[in-house]
Amino acid sequence: MSAMDVLRYQKANCKDCYKCIRRCAVKAIAVRDHHTEVIDEDCVLCGRCVLTCPQYANQARWDIQPVRRLLQSERPVYAMVAPSFSFQYGPDAFGPLRCQLMALGFTDAFESAEGACLVKNQYQNLVAKRWGDVILTSCCPSVVLLVERHFPSLTPLLAPVLSPMQAEAKLLRRRFGPEAAVVYIGSCIAAKNECDQTPGLTDYALTYDELNALFVSNKLPVDLHGAICAPEPRRRSRSFPLPGGVIGCMDQDPEYSYLAVDGLENCIAALNEIKTGRLHNCFIELRSCTGSCAGGPKMSADARNRLEGRVRIANTANGGEDFESQPTLRLDRTFHPRSRAEAKLPTEQEIDEILRRLGKNSPADQLNCGTCGYPTCRDKAVAIYQGKADVTMCLPYMKKRAESLSDKIISNSPTAILAVDSALRVRMANRALRNILGIQEDVSLSGLLVSELMDDFEFITAFSAPAGTKVRKAYLEQYDKYVEQIFAVDESSNMAICMMKDITAEEKARRSRHKTRQEAVDIADQIIAKQLRIVHEIASLLGETAAETKVALTRLKSTVAMDEGEEDRP
Repeated sequence: MSAMDVLRYQKANCKDCYKCIRRCAVKAIAVRDHHTEVIDEDCVLCGRCVLTCPQYANQARWDIQPVRRLLQSERPVYAMVAPSFSFQYGPDAFGPLRCQLMALGFTDAFESAEGACLVKNQYQNLVAKRWGDVILTSCCPSVVLLVERHFPSLTPLLAPVLSPMQAEAKLLRRRFGPEAAVVYIGSCIAAKNECDQTPGLTDYALTYDELNALFVSNKLPVDLHGAICAPEPRRRSRSFPLPGGVIGCMDQDPEYSYLAVDGLENCIAALNEIKTGRLHNCFIELRSCTGSCAGGPKMSADARNRLEGRVRIANTANGGEDFESQPTLRLDRTFHPRSRAEAKLPTEQEIDEILRRLGKNSPADQLNCGTCGYPTCRDKAVAIYQGKADVTMCLPYMKKRAESLSDKIISNSPTAILAVDSALRVRMANRALRNILGIQEDVSLSGLLVSELMDDFEFITAFSAPAGTKVRKAYLEQYDKYVEQIFAVDESSNMAICMMKDITAEEKARRSRHKTRQEAVDIADQIIAKQLRIVHEIASLLGETAAETKVALTRLKSTVAMDEGEEDRP
């Protein structure tokens, strides 16, 4: 069975945050194409990636639909509830919880703490028989996967005993027959995988959020804290969900040391120490979740790791009584260590080469910030070598690269760029700006008031009205430069950015052309005026001549008329 049969991954929701890698103690997550992938053969189903992902990209499989079909079938279906129920639903809540489960269609409900009692009895027998120098508990399915997959040499130290869930399922099937169906309810994701691995024992494993969804869909209350409950008999094995709960309910052998370890990192550290062979006569309780099952990944978020809930569980376990023993029930179990070649490790030279690719050329460059999810830069380099990580996962590297690229673009841009903060002080000026203003490279501009370089009015205006951009032409008198300016405000950095283009040559050429045209117009005006003047003079001369001609002709006409008159007289 595969871990990916239990986990459901939504690639589209993965946002390059690497939180799951940081939380994964066994680094069973790889990054490919900027998305995380669970490495199936390394995953121990601790559920941290499910809890951690802010975008719900990784989720545990929901078995609500097959359980519904099971409840609608003719088969009798029995629920077995993990002893953490008092944490989830309230003290002495098993009675009301049992009634609600039967309202959903379950034939009856039982506590898996009864199976836990059978398991702890088997543990006591192993110690009494001196079964092993070091005995590791096998009640946590995530720890079993951890040992099988990451510490296969320690698999023989696992107590060959069924988990409490498996033991209770076997007990119920003996009571009600093989045709009965059994559904486990608890806070554990790895229990789903345990169900898949042992067909014929537990049919399905539901988490508390799945059970609550069933309650809601059937209009049943989720919160049972206010239910009126009769006090229930205290049972020692109900302490199993607590750190040290297994040891706490056992009759201890004085010749053995009893140790309890919870939290996956602590379990890994303990197993590494056990590998040294320096521990003897030890019974060691290992639980992958911090806070044991009370801190399980599917415990309600508002209840997980709260002291109140732990006290509640402890109160249900206080007392000398326990469930009845079942001596004839066989609970033996075998494990399956994974025989695989260890992942190839890079040489020191190969690590150094990868570090250089990351821009880490000296120990001072190795910040070990952990942003990528790996504790050190060298661990990250090893992961890159093994194909589990990518160079782009390094935030300082990408920031430095982006800044370098940005600096190169800005520095070599033909457009002059001047960035000014809200105090009107220069924060950035590129080479093109220096060329326009005639300022040498060795003269620092950072921190200068922009008014020392040019008029600050437009910058003040830009900050007062940051929306959009403003384009204008300006003449920088002190530099004898004409520029085209674009003003914009970056509200995230609270800076006004002025981009300038030197248009002095174009503007002077335009002004020269304008002057030439104006001179041509002036000459034309002069010619027109002169021509008009000539016309007027010609017209004047023509007018005088015509007048004299008119007078002469008039006189001639009169003379002729007088002569004709004198000839006509007798």
